[in-house]
Amino acid sequence: MFYIDSVLMEPDIEYMKSRIQESLDRGIAVYDVSDLYKEILKSQEAAALNLRSAYGIANPNSSQQLQNFILNNLDSRIEQVCIVNDKVTTKKEALQELAREGYQFAIDLLTYRKVKKYAEALKSILDYTEDGVVRPIMSLGKTNRVNYKEPALMNIPKKLLWNVIAPRKPGNILISVDIKNQEPWILINMLGIEELKEKLSASSKEGLYDIVFKELYGREASALERSQFKTCWNALTYGATKASILARGKIFDAEKLYNYFNSFDEFKEYRNKCYAMAKRKMQRVETYFGTELYANQLGAALQRVLMDLPIQGTGSDILALLIQHADEELVDRELDDVIEFYFSRHDEIIFEVDGEYANRVGLDTVYAELRDIMEHQVDDWEQFKVEIKKVEPAPIINYTEDEEEEDEE
Repeated sequence: MFYIDSVLMEPDIEYMKSRIQESLDRGIAVYDVSDLYKEILKSQEAAALNLRSAYGIANPNSSQQLQNFILNNLDSRIEQVCIVNDKVTTKKEALQELAREGYQFAIDLLTYRKVKKYAEALKSILDYTEDGVVRPIMSLGKTNRVNYKEPALMNIPKKLLWNVIAPRKPGNILISVDIKNQEPWILINMLGIEELKEKLSASSKEGLYDIVFKELYGREASALERSQFKTCWNALTYGATKASILARGKIFDAEKLYNYFNSFDEFKEYRNKCYAMAKRKMQRVETYFGTELYANQLGAALQRVLMDLPIQGTGSDILALLIQHADEELVDRELDDVIEFYFSRHDEIIFEVDGEYANRVGLDTVYAELRDIMEHQVDDWEQFKVEIKKVEPAPIINYTEDEEEEDEE
């Protein structure tokens, strides 16, 4: 395991940038997705036709037409879910709640939106593919998070992306090392919230959200409840108001989560410190490692950004340390000829592994090597958990299920 000493180790953001840029210059190989694009485009057209014929929604992209449909088909449950502050909402969370309860129009609309997003993502891949590779333009956000455009690889759902990206050399394989729930991990450890640190270290296979949900509500969360619970949790880390949390968490008692989160003195102190900085219009903050970041923000959004920057920025610092450490370790272990850094996405690092080597030693050995290199602990924090998987195409079957998606910063 990689032990990171925040005093002795200085994250090298420039090194991270240069390694990623080097990979982009070589190009990210992609499969020919022409047939997949045509298939999903047909699904989008079929979903749009279904919305027109079944519900009279001529343009499913029109907010006005969707709102009119809901107003004309109100029942007590739809009204409860879709009327917020006397306005009609057709947001994903509301539709998911109705879909879970069997409302077919919500299922059909979610299906349309998902296949539309998939079709747009694949179109962007096709538009920017040249000689079997894409070379996205990289930039860093204000927290040093890596962003891509042309195409925007960060915005493509992982389930779809894994049907798109390919090894540069035929016969090689791609392995994903994904840091799970990094932002809440950083906040809890950075603030030293001992009760939550104990939950992070629990030996159970359950994650933080599952453990806390069960503790608060006395039962396991459904898939949709867990998704909304995670959304609320992440919003709370950036100082969301009670009203905002209640609007986000509609299918469980979100007020109970709000009260639980705000019961921690360490978090209240952090939030109040950031609020005070925002009042003084301060723009500069530091990550846990001392990297300077600047909000470049005015108005009410400043306090949220000041809470966000140290967390996201610390995640970027850790990623930079991991990329450099992986390069050094692969050389030291004489594996640099068979395992190499490919590119990074969010809190995920993807490696390309020589196919002959993987076949000779077995995937379990490859996973073990990468786990030993990539699992990490900062100072006396709880150890970060990583998920290691082979990147390979998989059938896209259920367009309505929720996915953990992140947007570019």
